[in-house]
Amino acid sequence: MPPRPTLSAIEAVRKTWASVVGFGGMDATILGKMKVVDACQKSGTVVCEMAVEKHHLNRVEGLHGGTICTLVDIGGSLAIAARNASSYTGVSTDINVSFLSGGKIGNKLRIHSVCNKAGRTLAYTTVRIESGDKLLATGSHTKFVGNPPKDPESF
Repeated sequence: MPPRPTLSAIEAVRKTWASVVGFGGMDATILGKMKVVDACQKSGTVVCEMAVEKHHLNRVEGLHGGTICTLVDIGGSLAIAARNASSYTGVSTDINVSFLSGGKIGNKLRIHSVCNKAGRTLAYTTVRIESGDKLLATGSHTKFVGNPPKDPESF
């Protein structure tokens, strides 16, 4: 039987998200106001919310594809954190996004992320980005999760 995780799923996800925002890179610049709403280890799910602001838009005032891709990237990573109850989420090996509908400034986005499988070396996730009843995008994200750092507190 594997050892019991020391963090709950929501604690692991919030710790991971705080680390991403605290680093101050691109993810924090684009998604810094995103909020983690819920997480479940058993289902490997995370729900986040975020309002669309001007810096999320493209030049025709629609939700930028790069913002959506970043949501799929981070959403998948947070789902891995929930599934494994750990802040280590690996590195991306593949990401795929389907853009289904447009978003606009002021839209409240709801990001549903699922870690469908987390094995010894790879984790597979899917993400749905919605605004109200409208599905804006879906994505899949595969990450290499082998070789975690020796010190889990190092990131």
